[in-house]
Amino acid sequence: MAISAPEAPSTALQALLATVADGLPHAWPTDDSSGLPSALLAEAGEWGFPLYARDGGVQLEHPAAPLSAREIADIGGIDPAHIHLPLCCASTNAEILQDAGMDVCLTESQWAGRGRRGHRWSSPFGRHLYLSYGWTQHSPVNAALTIVAALSVFTLLQARLPSLWVKWPNDLWVEGRKLGGILVEARPRGDGETRLVVGLGLNIHDDPGLPATAVSLADLDIRVTRSTLAGAILRHWREDFARFADEGFTPFLPLWEKADRLTGQRVQISDAQGVREARVLGLGPDGRLQVSCADTGMIWLSAGDVSLRPQHP
Repeated sequence: MAISAPEAPSTALQALLATVADGLPHAWPTDDSSGLPSALLAEAGEWGFPLYARDGGVQLEHPAAPLSAREIADIGGIDPAHIHLPLCCASTNAEILQDAGMDVCLTESQWAGRGRRGHRWSSPFGRHLYLSYGWTQHSPVNAALTIVAALSVFTLLQARLPSLWVKWPNDLWVEGRKLGGILVEARPRGDGETRLVVGLGLNIHDDPGLPATAVSLADLDIRVTRSTLAGAILRHWREDFARFADEGFTPFLPLWEKADRLTGQRVQISDAQGVREARVLGLGPDGRLQVSCADTGMIWLSAGDVSLRPQHP
């Protein structure tokens, strides 16, 4: 979904949303600085927040079960004190990068979500999963972490979605439509430390706003609560990231072969040199993708500076 203007909800609306986050009826704030009810309701509608006037008060109607920190913590093996669940925020990745004491952040809606190569997007309230997991490390960032994160989700869902696959380096597709995507970000800290965050956006519930190129789990007749799924993903991430830190990417190559559908296929490459066609040759042990281009011959692609689109998904 495109970013609205202005690029963030007003302070008054954000304060009101925090008050009504429990889904119960509330009286309108008496402080005049909160803004007029009609104006706030109109702004909420523009942002897609399901905020309604009820018997002289106001109520937030969750379209699905609200996120539960306790359920996420129990399934994911995470200290609930380190799980942050803002009702809405600019970006869950940004929340974690700014707070070294936060391990997990999920939200019902974000208005400045980020994708690879600087893409920005906003998201409908309560419909999908917006999950970020962060930690601090001394070792350099390995670019293959993005692929490992996607493979973890692939492993979790493939039994119920035989047509699920991973489009290098970070997208989860079902046949020719996108189900979700991964974004890894890093921020240097003092003493050689790096703050690292892995973010996931996954389409969960019915959403008429999804483009034709996207698909949700509900579209595929899979019903799941977001908290249950988030906890399971976190559990897989914690296990796989620990193995990746100890053993590198090589142990994940057999799983990649199961998740990959592009090796041997023609793709469209978009990078700093423009748009061109190539044939995918395979994945290296460092997570880079080998392709053959008509103009440059065989080259290796790194995840951070290029995107691919299948010619024949």
